[in-house]
Amino acid sequence: MLRSIGLAGGVLAFATACVPPGDVPAGSGPGTPPPPTTAPPVTGGAIAVQTREVPNLGAVLTGPDGRTVYLFDKDRSDQLACLEACAGDWPPLTTTAPPTAGPAVNAALLATTRRPDGSTQVVYNGHPLYYYVGDELAGQANGQAVDSNGGSWYAISPAGNRIGG
Repeated sequence: MLRSIGLAGGVLAFATACVPPGDVPAGSGPGTPPPPTTAPPVTGGAIAVQTREVPNLGAVLTGPDGRTVYLFDKDRSDQLACLEACAGDWPPLTTTAPPTAGPAVNAALLATTRRPDGSTQVVYNGHPLYYYVGDELAGQANGQAVDSNGGSWYAISPAGNRIGG
């Protein structure tokens, strides 16, 4: 066992000696960037749909984490067009309880629809809601007016209409 420890120590000393003085091995030390802080989509529990001001768009609907939600112009509340690979880039806003309305959100426009995988997706004014993986933080709308998966994606106003386009 002592021989194994000595061998491991020798390998470590050799590896350290190969790094020029003042440098640290790649992937370690104080110069290493922190891991990404992108939060995964919020997709469980009772969902509170909210609003937020987004530059160049005005008030938009958001999920409970403040990230913009989008509609897909190919969807219908009872017939979803964004499935499988599409949902990888545009994760659906799902819930396990009836969604609630935050300030400035019309509770009468909130509903749900069943996805083929059995999950329940939040719907607003007949539009199933999705996040965009390109939005890492609250207040971003990088998915606005994007053409993807055979259709276009738009942020939604508190009135329940697509913004732009």
